[in-house]
Amino acid sequence: MKIKYKLLIIASLVLISSCREEIELETESFESILVVEGTITNELKQQEIKLSRTVPLEEGEIAVESNASVKVIENNSNEYTFSLNNSGVYVSDIEFQAQENLTYKLEILTSDGKVYESFDTHLTPSSNIDNLYAELSSDGETVDVLIDSGDNNDIAKYFRYEYEETYKIIAPRYGLYDATISNYMITAEGATYDVDITEREQEERVCYSSNKSNGILISSTSGLEDNVVSRYIIRSIPINDPIIRARYSILAKQYTQSIQSHTFYKTINDLGSLSSLLSESQPGFVAGNISSSTDSEKVIGYFEVSSLTTQRIYFNFTDFNLSFPSYFYECISLELDYNDNTTEDDDPNERNALYQLLTVNNFKLFSFGSTIYTIVNPECGDCTSFSSNIQPDFWED
Repeated sequence: MKIKYKLLIIASLVLISSCREEIELETESFESILVVEGTITNELKQQEIKLSRTVPLEEGEIAVESNASVKVIENNSNEYTFSLNNSGVYVSDIEFQAQENLTYKLEILTSDGKVYESFDTHLTPSSNIDNLYAELSSDGETVDVLIDSGDNNDIAKYFRYEYEETYKIIAPRYGLYDATISNYMITAEGATYDVDITEREQEERVCYSSNKSNGILISSTSGLEDNVVSRYIIRSIPINDPIIRARYSILAKQYTQSIQSHTFYKTINDLGSLSSLLSESQPGFVAGNISSSTDSEKVIGYFEVSSLTTQRIYFNFTDFNLSFPSYFYECISLELDYNDNTTEDDDPNERNALYQLLTVNNFKLFSFGSTIYTIVNPECGDCTSFSSNIQPDFWED
């Protein structure tokens, strides 16, 4: 395919994306309600509390509740204070961990002087993850990550799960050198410039990206003959998903819940989302264990004190005899001749195209000759264009 057709494809994609018509959603009635997401655990760390406000549909973004005073009171005596960080999360000022046989209560004072409190809450019993493993699904369409949790505590019957996945990215069209432009001039014969070739100064071939689970994952052994969680699927990954193209890792987190917190999260899950709790079709407001001490204002959320266990695994797509998944982006490779400075040959001015793609579109150099340069779109030649080249401390190859 000639370059002019490739450039036409790029231009067409830009045009198509700019022609999408957006439908504006408007909320006819709206009530600003405090949303609390708080779980402290038996893990020694800086604990986190998330505070936000419900927003109209047309706003879309989460409204962080800023300038609040947040604290967790232990046994009606010790107080752990929290401060808002740059990510919009309230983080405890010091590390601490929940202890058995002690009570914990969350207190919130908002900037408008309203006070919210949770019930006194105890640490739930612990239950270990016995096995975390990955299998190809029976239909061969997904790689499923499963959890087994053994019968090591007859009291622990309710569980909530989260995960953090991290995956390795290898840029498929990586070149060893960078190309930069200098001495650009416009002359009677067109543009001239120098293409400076230098070795790349940072790692841009191998990167790592991470995602956190964002849904509600719960299970229960209540009513079962054996108090065992067996083959619970915490994550299903399509076999053509590029996140398993190189190497993949998942950290599973198992929180033991009380029956009250399990019921709350199950209700949210059944309704679809937190916002569904305010739906006009819902027969009544689903309350958590947090209420307003100032007035009868509604509050959404639950303050949990949970025992936490974790386990991490790694795998490659080759472990399941799968075909090589496609890359995250389509790779556009263009071979341009600096000496082509005209359109009279029914071909684009490749010198101008080279300048444009290197300086404006951030294309990366893949290979070069005396005047011929092969360049690729940045996502395929430089993984840092959409990921991080910092290897996590826990990573194992």
